[in-house]
Amino acid sequence: IGEESFVDELWISFLKECKVAGASLIMHAGDLHEGMSNRPDQIYHLTDIGASAQMDHAERLLSMTDIPIKVIDGNHDRWAVKANGLFMVRDLAKRLPHVEFLGCDSGEVTINGTRWMLWHGEDGSSYATSYRLQKLAESFTGGDKPGVLLAGHTHKQGFFFPRNIHMVSGGALSYQSAWMKSTKKGCDTGFWIIEATIRDNQIVRFKPEWLPIYS
Repeated sequence: IGEESFVDELWISFLKECKVAGASLIMHAGDLHEGMSNRPDQIYHLTDIGASAQMDHAERLLSMTDIPIKVIDGNHDRWAVKANGLFMVRDLAKRLPHVEFLGCDSGEVTINGTRWMLWHGEDGSSYATSYRLQKLAESFTGGDKPGVLLAGHTHKQGFFFPRNIHMVSGGALSYQSAWMKSTKKGCDTGFWIIEATIRDNQIVRFKPEWLPIYS
């Protein structure tokens, strides 16, 4: 939110599909705001300049629903942390009773006895979308694995099942930015609707559906 590759209609379309699907929870894997980087050209692509303007814009959009929202921050949100100690997503969540901030870069929530992790990362996009999450799955010790991991950052979508972890790469609720075009980075615009059946603290059915947005 705050960059020209994002438009409000993307969020509005997402909320309409949440209503159709009867979604009970929204999970956001970071980069809620565009943030303010040190790239000299970034300001020419901003629609909201400054942390306050971007947070106010985000508050207006997140107020459009009463579905509970679990969110972590991403590297764009954390530019403000590194520059002057401003935790944009944490402080935004304090304004909205249905929004819960789970942590910086990663966070967890327990759903019917199962562990769901949100993870952002500051690594680059790998040649194969699956490779990034495969290496992340390998990094967990045996007793520390989540049941589900929802990953942000790369703007790539995909579903994988390494080490019995349901791993979803989230894509992006934005279009390809000018910076991504200039650096030859693709953007999968859309979102996931996930239906999980849980019995005896175990996920017995996991149905992720990718809903692409073309224009």
